[in-house]
Amino acid sequence: MGAQFFFDEVVTSNDNKGNKSKCTVEVLDNHLVPELRIGPVGEAYKGSIAEFDDWSQFSRFVDAVNALHDRLKGGR
Repeated sequence: MGAQFFFDEVVTSNDNKGNKSKCTVEVLDNHLVPELRIGPVGEAYKGSIAEFDDWSQFSRFVDAVNALHDRLKGGR
């Protein structure tokens, strides 16, 4: 069984110098290792891959994303 994708979309990237382009962001289960990939459109695996060190670290990341979601949702 291969990796299972939970998010795989093209988003806008910003290099903080005013240059914007497109990239792919993926969130996946890669053989029971949670990963976040950001890279070229359609080839996120060629970019940066964050592998979480343990379940606790991944849970803190998920909690942070949920907290950001709740905060931004309240402002809309």
